[in-house]
Amino acid sequence: MSSFNALPREGHLEALYHMVAYLAKADQHSIVFDASLPDLKPTSMVATDWTDFYGDVSEAIPPKMPKPRGNPVNTTCFVDANHAGNLVPCRSQTGILLFVMKSPIIWYSKRQNTVETSTFGSEFVAMREATELIEALRYKLRMFGIPIDGPTRVDGDNGAVNSNSLIPTSTLTKKHNAICYHRVREAVAAGTTAIGKVHTDYNLADLFTKQLSPERRYHLLQCITYQTKSGRRS
Repeated sequence: MSSFNALPREGHLEALYHMVAYLAKADQHSIVFDASLPDLKPTSMVATDWTDFYGDVSEAIPPKMPKPRGNPVNTTCFVDANHAGNLVPCRSQTGILLFVMKSPIIWYSKRQNTVETSTFGSEFVAMREATELIEALRYKLRMFGIPIDGPTRVDGDNGAVNSNSLIPTSTLTKKHNAICYHRVREAVAAGTTAIGKVHTDYNLADLFTKQLSPERRYHLLQCITYQTKSGRRS
C-alpha cells in the first residue's frame, strides 16, 4: 500500500480496512532473533575460474573495519519475482528476505522500475537487487565488528537464472538484461554470494511478491515466525 502514499483513493482505504480486519482475527505471530545456524542443503556450486570474464575480482572489504568480535555469522537470502504482477503497467514485483543466522533482518517488496518481457528478465532484476542488499549488509556487519562465515547463500526458484549465474561460459541472449546479468555473476566470482536453488513451494520470498492462499501464506510464515499465543516456534 505504500506505493499509493502520494495519491491514495477510496479503494485503497477499503483495502486497508480488510488488512486490519485480517490482522485482528488471524493468529498472532512474532519475529524473534534466533542465533542458531540454519539447516540448509549445500548448493550445487562448484569451484570455477572467472578470471577470463571479470579479472582478479574480490569482495570489497571495509578498509577501517574494527577487529572481529565474537563468532562468525551465517547469512542467507531468499529472492523471487512475480513477472508482470502489476496488471496496469505490467511491471514485476521483487521480493527479498535476508537472514543473519535464523533471524530475518531485511524484508523487501517493491515494484520494479522497468517492464520486463520475460520471467527470466524479472528474476534477474530481483537477483541484482538482492545482490546489492547483501553487499550493503555484509559491509555493515563487518563495520560492526561481526565476522561473516563464507559467502551469502542466495536461494531462488528460477533454474535459468541460477545456471546463468553459476556457469562462466553461459551466454546472454537478451542484451537489455546485461547489467543485472553481469552484476550478479561478478558477485559470485568475488565470493560474495553463492547461488542455490529452492523449490517454489519453499521460497519464503513468495510472501512479498504475490497474493497467496491462506494455507500457503500460513505455511511460509511458519518458517520465519513464532506463534505468540502458544509461545513456541512455528
